[in-house]
Amino acid sequence: MSAYGTLLKTLINFSGSKLSTVAEEVGYDVSYISKWCNKAKLPASKMAPNINRTLANHFSHEILKHEDLSAFAKLFAVDVTPETLNSVIYNLLKENYKESSREAANDQHAHGIYETRVLSLANDIYEFFDHELPETILSYNEPLEVLCTLDVCRFITNNVLDAASHIIPEHEINVKIGLNTETFFADSPLYLKQLYYFINAHSHLAFDFYDDCLMNSLNTIIVKDHMAILCALDQYSRIQTATVITDPEKVNQIYIRTLPSFRVTNLLLHATESDEFYQHGYRTDFYARDNYQIFLALGFEYLLPVECWDSIIRTARERNKDEFMAQLVGQLQITWEEIFEKNTLDFYVLKSSLLKYMEDGEIIFTDVVYHMTPEERKLHIQKVLDITKKNPNIHFYVIDEEYLPNVEHLLRTSVFNNRKKLFLKIPERYHTKVGPHFYSVLSDRFIKEVSEFLDDLKTKPYCFGYDADGVQKFADKYGSLVNRMIDLSAFKINK
Repeated sequence: MSAYGTLLKTLINFSGSKLSTVAEEVGYDVSYISKWCNKAKLPASKMAPNINRTLANHFSHEILKHEDLSAFAKLFAVDVTPETLNSVIYNLLKENYKESSREAANDQHAHGIYETRVLSLANDIYEFFDHELPETILSYNEPLEVLCTLDVCRFITNNVLDAASHIIPEHEINVKIGLNTETFFADSPLYLKQLYYFINAHSHLAFDFYDDCLMNSLNTIIVKDHMAILCALDQYSRIQTATVITDPEKVNQIYIRTLPSFRVTNLLLHATESDEFYQHGYRTDFYARDNYQIFLALGFEYLLPVECWDSIIRTARERNKDEFMAQLVGQLQITWEEIFEKNTLDFYVLKSSLLKYMEDGEIIFTDVVYHMTPEERKLHIQKVLDITKKNPNIHFYVIDEEYLPNVEHLLRTSVFNNRKKLFLKIPERYHTKVGPHFYSVLSDRFIKEVSEFLDDLKTKPYCFGYDADGVQKFADKYGSLVNRMIDLSAFKINK
């Protein structure tokens, strides 16, 4: 039994806690708590601080409730008060976890012992995929490449609404994953929506989605250099058994055999960094077309007033230290002025993001995070009114998330489409160091289905359309209120 397991078992017994209660507190199955106590199994290192903090809260509460502080001090030979009990227990758990982790690593290294497990009980399979696998992946202190031959359609309709992770990995994690196009396009409105939610829920992971025609019978997940999971599925594609292999040599043999199934020619959606996105002139080519559909999940970086252009360029050059981006911003200023004069543009915006923009003025123009000043925001509104009067082909569609309960936290990725080219932009990436900046869509079929999806969105009861007259009427009715909101935000900042 590990030092950590011994301590945990002692604390459970001393506090009179039930395993089921402890399991409920930390959000794990009882079997996991039992393994931590008795089988030298440890929580994943990435999760250990939160688990230990939760355990310390629970045990300190129980000990104080039963007035066992003196007995605790005697048992553990520590000086403790009611105020320090929590931190004492936390430090005990932390130090014993470190000791047990070192022992486990030394034993594995010295003896070359790599556990191969066969999971056959439904509860063990659930716990492994729901807790252990994601936590183990997060615990590796290095960039990771993951291959998943299981059809992503199995995942995106199952618990996606609760899947959004609040833990940001410290290193890049790239996941190549299969997608069954026959299943997907048989009900594209459903799967497009769920795939969008899935990308939002895992915005810190970089996914490459492949047509699974070469891999749909492999049923394998591989974390290169670390782990391979071989799955046996039933007729409903549910996992019946899972064999978990951790011997690096065997893992990489499986990796080498599996990788050819992910052919570049079968790539559908590709996680893309800024440099890769710009080096072939993708953005320039995108704006050389017409008939745009643009969904903005953060702010509104289009139809900007001329008064803010120099400031954005200066921000790119000075704050971002990016002369290329400064030049690109200047080029787009000219390009967009021409586009907005006559082209057809459908802008989709969230009601909440518009309100947020009025309050903080944040936009992400190309790769430049910029905060419009209160005066620039007012000029921006006037610019929108002026341009829409000149170009009746510009329409706005405001999406009210109050009609979409439980998914408002999964509406954070912007979509840029001209019916020939399509890419996604991840605003959250500009405030973190991991995850992709963009997803480029390489499938013409995908682009067609997304175009039709956005056209159909206009008919939904939660989507409110405004043409030039509608925008002006809205401004006449609510303009003074909007200006007061902007002025109030300026007052808060100054204060």
